[in-house]
Amino acid sequence: MKRVFVLLVVAQLLWCPLIHALTLEEIDPDQEWRIRIFTIEGNEQFSTAQLRQEMVTETRPWYTPWRSLPRFDPVTFATDIERLQRFYQAQGYYQAHINYDLEVNTTDSEIRARITIEEGQPVHVSQLTLTVTDQPALLPELQTLRPSLPLTEEMVFTEERYQEAEARIKAFLLDLHHGRAKVERKATVILEPHQAHVQYSVEAGPVTVFGNTTIEGTKQIDPELVARELMYKPGELFSVAAINNSRKNILKLDLFSSVRFIQEESPHEPRIIPMRVQVSEKPFREWQAGIGFSTEDQIRGQVRWIHNNWFGGGRRLDMQVRASFLTRNIDVSFIQPHALGPANRFTLTFRPQQLDEPSYLLNMVRLQPRFERNFTPQLSGFLGYRLEYDRLNNVTSATASELQEFQRKGTLSGISAGFVWSTVDDPLNATGGGLLSFTTEQVGGGLGGDFEFVKFVGEARKYYLIAPKTVLAGRLKLGFADPSGKSEEVPLFERFFAGGINSVRGYGRYRLGPISASNDPVGGRSLLEGSLEVRRQFTEKIGGTLFLDFGQVSLKSYDVPIDNLKFATGVGALYTTPIGPLLLGVGFPFDPPHQDQPWHVFFSIGQFF
Repeated sequence: MKRVFVLLVVAQLLWCPLIHALTLEEIDPDQEWRIRIFTIEGNEQFSTAQLRQEMVTETRPWYTPWRSLPRFDPVTFATDIERLQRFYQAQGYYQAHINYDLEVNTTDSEIRARITIEEGQPVHVSQLTLTVTDQPALLPELQTLRPSLPLTEEMVFTEERYQEAEARIKAFLLDLHHGRAKVERKATVILEPHQAHVQYSVEAGPVTVFGNTTIEGTKQIDPELVARELMYKPGELFSVAAINNSRKNILKLDLFSSVRFIQEESPHEPRIIPMRVQVSEKPFREWQAGIGFSTEDQIRGQVRWIHNNWFGGGRRLDMQVRASFLTRNIDVSFIQPHALGPANRFTLTFRPQQLDEPSYLLNMVRLQPRFERNFTPQLSGFLGYRLEYDRLNNVTSATASELQEFQRKGTLSGISAGFVWSTVDDPLNATGGGLLSFTTEQVGGGLGGDFEFVKFVGEARKYYLIAPKTVLAGRLKLGFADPSGKSEEVPLFERFFAGGINSVRGYGRYRLGPISASNDPVGGRSLLEGSLEVRRQFTEKIGGTLFLDFGQVSLKSYDVPIDNLKFATGVGALYTTPIGPLLLGVGFPFDPPHQDQPWHVFFSIGQFF
């Protein structure tokens, strides 16, 4: 028995891999090692995912067992330890200790790594001082900025807040037209009491004005085209807002891939700031093609050709063909910037279009001139006219009988006006600011045509950053349409409809509101819609949303259907892309129409609002 036991022990030793606990210095750098497991322990203030983003060493994801194990580089791992140490210091944890353990399987050349973190206590700001070295009279005004600084007393001292506070002070001085202002920062960290003394020293310099502007980088484009987009003139008070708005105007021309504003020195005239604008031209002509999918359009595609400098002057000719299961159209647009003034723009659009909606098939040809004006960077307005021929098909008799008057074809002639006031920080994925828009249109009457009605649409949106990476968004939309003159009814294709991915999610397209005996949407003359949504960004790319939508359509004019509102709720997943977030979600109507399903899945590109 003893011999058998000894043989079993020897066999076990020979079969089992040899595992050793080694340091990085003891690992043979000439051997190829693979990392089997990598764990992080002891972290409480920061998530493991956040810490892993600071590191280069990685493990094989659990959901890809077919992939080979990643290589383990001792030098890279040692650098990762330093990166984590530096990360904790940047977050105010100057006494954090980063330790590691390595279990090395010499038989399979595999390593199991474990990092253990002792975070310790963070350093708090115990004293923050603001001084002005050259103009003490500015100090009281500068002190008013203190409560809004990202770094104040009692806060954890982080490098990001430390630097951001410096930038905020500099921006404050620039808003006061001190274009030569300088800010120096100094921080003294005392480890034992876990305190930091922070000081910002300001040299405000004189109140400054813009000097002459030099334009560089233009080859095929007249530099005057850039100069006319500048929102400042020599002798005007220096303003960062004027520079930012000038940059936006130049980029809107779509003639340049980059625009850079540089402040020049003027030793003999420190009050004057000459500017240098560097631009990089891009090709005038662009071809674009794409294919996509949404739960309403189904498969959709487009081909587009653009000339951004047609006959010079920044004029744009834009031609595109788009098709989906809902709409087919050809758009030909001409855009004239600086029409009768630098803040104006004129557009002329020709559009044959076919709309295949749940209640009708509309064939339409439209000609639409439009004059736009930017009154301020936040406020814009427009005046437009549309002339079109409309022909309706595939309208059931039950739907037609719901309307007081029904015309299947005719000419529409209408004039419209409106405005948009926006302080939204990001049009593709807003986290702050708001938007207010209003449009009114008069059709027929002295303008001629076969239809006569008036239409009003107003919408308000607001965005709040209620927590880091968490946005509360809300919107409210109100619309009214009223027949006028010889008409007794608003045309079917101009009525309000609710429900769908861009309306009240959870309900099918146009399924919220009056329904005919043939179970087709009829639409109405009054509309009320709204949404309340919480958006959360979990990682740089992935986020989620929780929403509550409501809305209703009334058959009467100027009748806000608040007493018959329908609600829907749901959730969605967001994936951030350069053209806006991809959204996949599901909505649940509280009271779905008869024969409709109790939930709807939706998919689209871009935020709903």
